[in-house]
Amino acid sequence: MKSSGWLCSRLVVISVLGSSLLAAAGTWSDTFSRQSLGADWQGDRDYFFITNGTLVGVSASPIAPVPLHRLEVGKDWSDYTIQCRIEVVQPNLLVCSKGALILRDNGTDGYVFALHVATETIEVYRLSNHEMLLSKAAPLQLKTWYRVRAELDGAAMKFFVDSQLVGAITDDRSLSGAAGVAVQDVMDARFADFSVSGPGIASNGLEVVRGPKLTLTWPSAMTNYVLETSPQLSPAATWATVTNAPTTNGDQLSITLVPSPGTRFFMLVPRDP
Repeated sequence: MKSSGWLCSRLVVISVLGSSLLAAAGTWSDTFSRQSLGADWQGDRDYFFITNGTLVGVSASPIAPVPLHRLEVGKDWSDYTIQCRIEVVQPNLLVCSKGALILRDNGTDGYVFALHVATETIEVYRLSNHEMLLSKAAPLQLKTWYRVRAELDGAAMKFFVDSQLVGAITDDRSLSGAAGVAVQDVMDARFADFSVSGPGIASNGLEVVRGPKLTLTWPSAMTNYVLETSPQLSPAATWATVTNAPTTNGDQLSITLVPSPGTRFFMLVPRDP
């Protein structure tokens, strides 16, 4: 899997003429490999828990409509690419039965990018008043993983499911805010490989150590990711897997490389499931 945008995953590192530089773009990510949610996650924490490397969300009531339960990270994040794998396992009332991404939640407004399994539609709508901004029929199924991604650049937003463009909108109602996941009317919706990449986002993944050699490190819990490199950043860039085997040092994995002349970019990407 490759993103059609260049900010597709993990912190990008640049090596120019043998000197390593940290790019302006960073990535916040969670593979849900811990036993409990990290402190960065805020919101309806009582409705989410981690099991077997996935985040499980529950939003269910046998007699009443259920609100959209949200779990979010970040603050004032604006332009970024957000992606996650989503699976709706068990519906509740079959009214909504959705797993979703939350985009630019500023406390007053924001956007919901939802897989609405009950009606087999992919939707984008406002948090504040549920105004529908994009709706597309899709043969969504229960117990099926879908990789969802949104690319936000100012008022321009693009939405993808399994690397296929669902649609694009232009809207400037909410230009920055928190990002996250959400569930509604489900007994069991699951999330995996969550990441947000963009300028101004502090990375909690790939890091670089400067010196005569270039050392790239990332958390050892991210065993389902591979390091890739490219000589350019563009939608048409070709990314190659770095074949050096990483070494383990405490809770970190690392690869040390001899910088070569020219520009190189590096990123961590999820292995294809």
